Amino acid sequence: MKGLIESLALEGTALTVTLASTLPVDARTLTAATAIRVFERYPVIDRVIIVTGATKIGLSREKVDHLLRSENLAKLDGTQRWRHAVARVAAGLPRREGERP
Repeated sequence: MKGLIESLALEGTALTVTLASTLPVDARTLTAATAIRVFERYPVIDRVIIVTGATKIGLSREKVDHLLRSENLAKLDGTQRWRHAVARVAAGLPRREGERP
């Protein structure tokens, strides 16, 4: 992940991460995983925005909490639980026109 990061910006309670325009994984999945980890570790951050090329995807803490429902961020310790949580949050992100699920 570190090699993909071009810049980080903290503005108020929002963290913007600008990544390389070509990613080895789906940007929505990367946004979901990043948001979950950031919200777990930094309670002051309320929004994560991932920018890659012309794509900009944002997630609020409230949206992640809603999508994970009763799942506690701190308890996503098992690999399987982590993958399911990331998939659930990524599936809740809006798709661009013409993008396949």
